Amino acid sequence: MTDNANMEFSRRLALFSNNVYEKLSAQNPGQNIVFSPFAIQTCAAMVRMGAEGETATQLDQGLGLASSDAEKIADSFRKVLAGYKDSKVLRIANKIFVMKGYPLRRQFVQLQTKQFLSTAKSVNFARSDKAAATINKWVEKRTKHLIKDLVPATALNANSRLVLVNAIHFKGTWQYQFSIYKTWPDTFHLDGDHSVRVPMMVLNEWFRYADLPSLDASALELPYKDSDHSMLIVLPNSKTGLSSLEEKLRATTLSLITKKLQKTEVLVKLPKFKAEFQVELTDVFQQLGMSKMFTDQADFGKILKNQDPLKVSAIIHKAFIEVNEKGTKAAAVTDLLMIPLSLTIYPPELKRFTVDHPFKFYIINKDSTVLFAGSIQKF
Repeated sequence: MTDNANMEFSRRLALFSNNVYEKLSAQNPGQNIVFSPFAIQTCAAMVRMGAEGETATQLDQGLGLASSDAEKIADSFRKVLAGYKDSKVLRIANKIFVMKGYPLRRQFVQLQTKQFLSTAKSVNFARSDKAAATINKWVEKRTKHLIKDLVPATALNANSRLVLVNAIHFKGTWQYQFSIYKTWPDTFHLDGDHSVRVPMMVLNEWFRYADLPSLDASALELPYKDSDHSMLIVLPNSKTGLSSLEEKLRATTLSLITKKLQKTEVLVKLPKFKAEFQVELTDVFQQLGMSKMFTDQADFGKILKNQDPLKVSAIIHKAFIEVNEKGTKAAAVTDLLMIPLSLTIYPPELKRFTVDHPFKFYIINKDSTVLFAGSIQKF
């Protein structure tokens, strides 16, 4: 993929990420949120390959795809997925589970296999316990046991026809690791009135950093070793400024933030944190204009040979992230169902980046492609 194509793919994914986060944040006020916009978009794009008419149009627009041509859409995802095929830090896997006795159309299978690097497996959804166990075992294996029990047996039945699963697992080691001997309990302000004690990591190093007066915030990029990936943290200047920051970020692309980052000596204080988040995305998709896919009028005529009507019954997304002194573990799966500081003295001129109140984070690559995103508001 050319640099321009990479940038356009990343820009559109960032917009989709903002749209999804806005809905998730409204549905889960005050909660930690972690999700993979890339996993969600990829999974939905897989089923888009079998859509026609208004169903396809709504998916193209709601997902923010660059084209309405299925072949071009598939090719754009193939180029991104292929770039991670031999990655040491990121593993991406896609899988189609189809009801036994319902053969898929050859063209749909070819698109999934060649472009989305996916394969199909026949299962009997009527035996819901066994079918759920099969899907969950595959997910757990692909996410290195970080995501378990994704699909409940109650979500499957004899009327289920198709389940598309996208699994993404990230494990990055910091380029500059925090010393466990400098991690001490410190205060994290939950809001203007409440606070908790958390294990706070400390590191003095040269990082890409930016003051962002237009956002009333600052940003820091923590790079991962042997990778072009990094964690971008956007921290509001005010301890109660997350909501205001989120509002401003809706009209700000990530690339505008990353372009302002400059190598700066920074004293970083960052809490160790772990978060897990699961959500059923039907409401989010409907709010983003993708509603027909859930109705009896859904048009997925390019999927099954026998032309049986199909509709999406649920989109289950589960994500996990853990940040510590060594680095980051993260995993996500989207399942689309058819039916004190040490005594060290630091120079006063040092920039200080103290993450002691709610913040936003992203795991991105050099093109600002958003693999994971979210916010930490509570411990």
